[in-house]
Formats: sequence, structure tokens, C-alpha cells
Amino acid sequence: MTTTKELNRNGAQTMNIWNGFPRMHIPASKRLAIQLTAGNATCYPLYYFIDTLSKDGRKLVYHRAEAGEVQIHVLDLISGESRQLTHASSPATCWVPWCVESGRGVLDHRSVLDVRTDRLVYFDGNIVRQVGLDGKEDKQLFALPEHRIPIGQNCMSGDGNWFVYIHHDRDLFAKIVELGYGPHRHLSRGTTLAAFNISTGEQRSLVHINSPIHHVLPLGAAGLVFCHPATEIGMLLTDIQGGWYTHMRTQDEYGGNVCHYLVTQRGIMYEVLGRKDAVLAGLYNPRSQGRVEFRLPSEFGYTHTGRDPEGRLWFFENSSKTHDLRFLVRHDPAGQDTWLNLTGDWPTYGSRQKSHFHPQVTPDRNWILMTAGDPRTETNHLFLLDISDLPETEGIPFVE
Repeated sequence: MTTTKELNRNGAQTMNIWNGFPRMHIPASKRLAIQLTAGNATCYPLYYFIDTLSKDGRKLVYHRAEAGEVQIHVLDLISGESRQLTHASSPATCWVPWCVESGRGVLDHRSVLDVRTDRLVYFDGNIVRQVGLDGKEDKQLFALPEHRIPIGQNCMSGDGNWFVYIHHDRDLFAKIVELGYGPHRHLSRGTTLAAFNISTGEQRSLVHINSPIHHVLPLGAAGLVFCHPATEIGMLLTDIQGGWYTHMRTQDEYGGNVCHYLVTQRGIMYEVLGRKDAVLAGLYNPRSQGRVEFRLPSEFGYTHTGRDPEGRLWFFENSSKTHDLRFLVRHDPAGQDTWLNLTGDWPTYGSRQKSHFHPQVTPDRNWILMTAGDPRTETNHLFLLDISDLPETEGIPFVE
């Protein structure tokens, strides 16, 4: 076994990466990329808002959709060994309406990695289970009643004590989807944001809202950011005690709404979609409610803000006439921003969630982990993109 092991530009030890993974240089940017998964399957991480790598950066937890089945696997980046972690048998796994059906297995995009204990929490239908990343102690935690259905991307609370999850009336949700999800979301009633204490087994209902909830993320030790209200997309805030919520950045006068958002050490990074004049990026301080926003390049289409937990690197997945990853080198308030295209046009295959880059910075800050297309099999796989040379994005002001 051989690995790559050296110090990064800050003197910190990099992740050890098995030298047997295929390496290539992206033609458009000349950047090194390492392909972590391969084969006639589609591989993608846990939803990129939350952790998908173990705290030490050694183990990558990911979905593998193959031959009519989707299961969670774990890849050891030092040895190159991958093993199937779950053996779920739910007959319907699709994250409706956001993804495409992958067959039987785990409920797609709804699993959560507990980085404190190196355990995965996942849904096998309505049964919530937990398994160690070593494949041991796969056990049932609890089960949702059959008349409910888990509908959103979930998380662990910031203190690591609570599994926070979303559920909805099953029959009503099916009716909303049948009628047309977008224009009929307002028919939702009694969607529940709930929490389960991993240690004690306590259950809490935090929020009941007449709207589907799509994502929930931890904010600090006890805060929770979730979305989207039925009448507009946007960020809502509550905490692990529940019983309240408030709307943060609301729709602006040009029709712009916050779509994807990432909790970082500097605040909440997000992009604003729906405006006719521009796509915006923003940084929000949930304590002061202050924010700063700026325009993204005019050719940006459907946009995902990339995840840097430290909030120091600003990069964006742009899906327009091209599909590329752009890094903001320097923000100029006068409008002359400096950008770097990290990938050039890198097509992916298929549609919906499995075809997005969903890019995120690795714990050692030397790589972006992303899903991208493999033309040999016309499927999407996991790659590491070298960003060890990138400086911190300049010009984004601190938000008081």
C-alpha cells in the first residue's frame, strides 16, 4: 500500500490518499483530479450541506446506485478499500420530487454521518437505523408510524446529541406530488421537524409547519436552519428546544429568494435565485441579522454555493450553457471581481440531484470533493480536485 502524505501550505498534514486511485489533469484548468469511485454505477456523497467525511478525513461515506439498488458505502482513502455499509430493503427510495428513482435500498439523500462516533444514521423505509463505519452494531433506533413519511435532508445537531429529521403525512404528500409539487406545496399540513436523542432515546417535535421542509442544518451547538416555506424559498431558524421559528433573509423586491445555503464559521453563505437581473451570492450573520450580497457573473444559471465549513473559500457550481466550478479570487465592490474556472465544462450524466457537483472542501483544505461525470461509463463518480494553491477569497467583508 502506498499513500500520498505531505504538508500543505499552512504546515498542516494533508489527508493520506492511496496512490492506486486514478489521477488525471483536467484539460481546461490543468488541475490534478483523483477519481475515488468507478464502474457502472452512480456514486455521490451524503447531501453536501452536512459531513460526508469522517473527522480525521480518512473515511468517505457515500451513496452507490447500481443495478436497481442504492446503498451507503464507506471508502478508506488510505487503503483504497470500499465496503457496503447498509443492507436496506425499502422498495421505494427516491427523494421525491428532487431526485430520480434508484430502486430498493436506503432512502436516498436522507442519511446522516455522526462524526463524533463514526456512525451512520439511515432510513430503511420508516425504520431509522444506526451502523458504525466499521460495519458493526447495525441496530434499529426507532420507527416512524406508517402514515408518516420522511421527506427531507436531515442532520445531527451541532452538539452531536440529536438526530434531527423531517416527516410528513404520507397520503397528503403523495397527493401533493400527484397534483404537481411546486404549485401545490401550500396544501401541506403538519410537517414536523423532529429530533431524536442518540444517547437517551428521547423524541422531540420541534416545529409543526404547513409546508414541506427540504433541508435542516445545524447552526452552533443548538441552532437549526431549515427551508423552504411553501410560498417562497428561504431560510428559517429554530433551535433544539423548538416551539418557535423565524424567517431570516426574505424575498427581495426583485423576486429573489435564498435557495441553497451553507452554515460556516463566518456565517451563512448562500445564493439568491429568481431575480430577473442577476444571481446573487450572500453572507448572513444570524446573530445580528446583518448581511452582504453581491452579483455573480451574468452567465451564471442554476447555481449551488460550494461548502467551505470555514467560510474562507467562495466557489460555485454553475449550470448554464456549461457545467463548471468557479472560484472567486477577489471580490471588488466596484464590480470588477476576479474569477478562476477550476474545471472548465465538465458534463455529468442523468438529471436531478445525482448530476450535481455538490462541491465541498475536505478537512485538510487541500481538495474539493465533488461528483462529476466519467465518460467511460457515462455515469457520475466521486473526485478530489486539487485546490492546495488557492488563496483565501479576498474582499468579502466581515458582517457585523
